[in-house]
Amino acid sequence: MNATLESPAVATPSRSNLPAEITASMAALLTQLAALTRTAGRGDLLTRLSHTESRLADPRTRVVVLGLTDKGVSSVAGALVDADVSATAQSRHEPVVVEYGPVASDPDSTVTLPHDLLAEGLVLVDAPGFSGHAPARAADTLALVPTADAVLFVSDASQEYTEPEIALLTQVHQLCPMVICVVNKIDFYPRWAHIQKANRTHLQNADLPLPLLPVSALMHADAHETGDDALDVESGIPQLVDYLRNQVVAQADVVLRNSVIADVRTVTDHLSLSLGAELDALRDPQRGAALLEQMTRARAAADQLRQRSANWQYTLADGAVELMTDIEHDLRHRLRTVIRAAEEDIGKSDPAPRWEEFGSWLDGEIATCVRENFVMAHTRSQALALSVAQRFTEDGKVPVPALRIDDVDHVLEPVNTLESLESAQGFTQRVLSSMRGSYGGVLMVGLVTSLAGLALVNPFSIGAGVLLGANTYREDHKARTARRQAEAKVAVSRLMDDVIFQVGKESKQRLREVQRVLRDHFTDLANEMLRSVDDSLRAATDASKMHDDHRATRSAQIRTELDTLRQIRVQAAGFTGRAAA
Repeated sequence: MNATLESPAVATPSRSNLPAEITASMAALLTQLAALTRTAGRGDLLTRLSHTESRLADPRTRVVVLGLTDKGVSSVAGALVDADVSATAQSRHEPVVVEYGPVASDPDSTVTLPHDLLAEGLVLVDAPGFSGHAPARAADTLALVPTADAVLFVSDASQEYTEPEIALLTQVHQLCPMVICVVNKIDFYPRWAHIQKANRTHLQNADLPLPLLPVSALMHADAHETGDDALDVESGIPQLVDYLRNQVVAQADVVLRNSVIADVRTVTDHLSLSLGAELDALRDPQRGAALLEQMTRARAAADQLRQRSANWQYTLADGAVELMTDIEHDLRHRLRTVIRAAEEDIGKSDPAPRWEEFGSWLDGEIATCVRENFVMAHTRSQALALSVAQRFTEDGKVPVPALRIDDVDHVLEPVNTLESLESAQGFTQRVLSSMRGSYGGVLMVGLVTSLAGLALVNPFSIGAGVLLGANTYREDHKARTARRQAEAKVAVSRLMDDVIFQVGKESKQRLREVQRVLRDHFTDLANEMLRSVDDSLRAATDASKMHDDHRATRSAQIRTELDTLRQIRVQAAGFTGRAAA
């Protein structure tokens, strides 16, 4: 499989599915606009253009491949690039990032390969598998999803989707709308088509309109080694690669083009505002007073956006408080449900013999609660950003920052482990306890029957000893079980208190960061608007005072700059209709 990786030379990757001429045209257009922006002294707009140029220079598409263990997650990721990517990982507890470049692997689980799919701008993240019986690992993997442009969810054809898989798919879809379901190992299971049909039914019932593609990574490997193209098509891997090219990489290019067009439109609007106001004042000095009054009102409106009295500020502040309250309540409610289930389980029998198994189950339930709470926080944060955007402008057509609540896989690290429990009473202790009870029975009944002339040890005293010994055994067992059940409930309660404290603290910090990001983002937008209006007001004022000898020269200069800005907008708009090669 690795024969194709031994290329002596590696070409520079395009890092995008956009044709080179379109990328070059966009870069040249941004450079031209940046020069005009620099001349106008708008450093704030230059920062925006700098970010746009950075996205254009590295518009790679990030695809996370994930799924349960033993489903062939790594084999599917490797089949996409014709290499064994998992063999280079230092630990399968860490994701492997596969990028374009000469054949190499770094200690930080980064692999570079000269594969065509990677050269088109795709970056694969091979996430470590996790068990459905140990959902704590799922939180680690789920933390990768918000940063992804697309997700490949890998299962196999051995069985249809389980309820935990559907629940996980729902959460993944909430964090990343582009999810592609892959059914692997179709060569191992002849009834794979029935499994695919059942999986599609499960997706429809869960309201998950996701594509479902059957593949065989092993069949693709055999076809790659033997050069059998028909077998390769049967493996389904070429169809999956085409889907990634046409539906993921190509769509990412559409998003990139629209982002560049939007930023060009915004910057040209800001620059044209001050130039247009100055030109109007130069053309008609009699309208100078009316124009200044109009610009003053516009400045007051822009300043109100920036001030704390603006509606979007209230929406953000109130929404952030409500968000923190709801997320905290949701976490407590989920954990309270786990506590009730744990106490019910503890009350069924002696928890000591199965304490380790119980602790593993409890850890999994806690991790699931935290993961679901994280998904809710992420989706609600996005909804808050859109709500603030609607308040910021009447049409709501303003850029919204990417909100990513990362590092959830480390949230539970500060939490203490479940306290150990006193072990169950040993056999010898139980025997000794029973003997003490039986001795008392033999002695008591033997003394009474001795008055009737019987020996101390007689059938009656022996029977009483047996009965009292058995009763002592039962009562002692019940008392010890009840004590251990009480200790177990206290241990669970202490653990939950620690979880609520640690996770709640981390959750509040993340949500405060969301609030700060939104506040700074929309404040910067308001400052841009205010700066543009201030420049327009100053330009109009200066124009009204300009001597007649200079009016014609300045007017011609402004018209030239406005024409240039208009041409830039027209050229940028043309990128929308130019399809990628």
